[in-house]
Amino acid sequence: MKSYLLCVSILLFGTMSLTGCASMAPKYVQPAAPVPAVWPSGPAYKGEAATPAGKKVADIPWREFFVDPHLQKLIALALENNRDLRVAALNIERFRALYQIKRADLLPKVDANAGASFQRIAETLSGKDRAITTEQYNVGLGISSYELDMFGRVRSLKDQALEQFLATEQAHRSVQISLVSQVATTYLALVADRERLQLANETLLNQQESYKLTQSRSDAGISSSLAV
Repeated sequence: MKSYLLCVSILLFGTMSLTGCASMAPKYVQPAAPVPAVWPSGPAYKGEAATPAGKKVADIPWREFFVDPHLQKLIALALENNRDLRVAALNIERFRALYQIKRADLLPKVDANAGASFQRIAETLSGKDRAITTEQYNVGLGISSYELDMFGRVRSLKDQALEQFLATEQAHRSVQISLVSQVATTYLALVADRERLQLANETLLNQQESYKLTQSRSDAGISSSLAV
């Protein structure tokens, strides 16, 4: 048992030494975002009021950004029932599982097995005056497969799976932000149209009252038919 543990220790030490070799994967540098991370500032803005609680724009929850209760209910309903958002959430789970598989490839695959066998020997064959039962136990532990990551191939695949997982997570967030934006834009357009309709109805009532007054003046002979 001690010799086996010694072999495993030597193997792991050698693996760590080999994985220290330079990776062939290029170094990734995240580009700067094409949008500002903070609210605009200046004399035309209200200072601290432009940045709620000192938060960045990307960190503000949509419930704090849209405070209208009715709009919040509509957005929550859209987020709960949108199919594209569900697909994006399922993609996150798929790439999370893929990342866990690739990460497991960095470690040796260890197999363990145990067994037991029992055999009853008859009295005539046992060499004794009675029948006996023999018992045999065996336990096995070994490394079934392992790839030495000499040039970082396995680690690069693990990093790729991690980046894909993070990309799908951000894609899910992008779909959610887009959905919230569409619902809010449509709702605000509806509210604006209702206000314009109300203004048009009030204008119509004023015009009707003006027409009745002009008609009354014409019937009384105060004004001409041209005004009507």
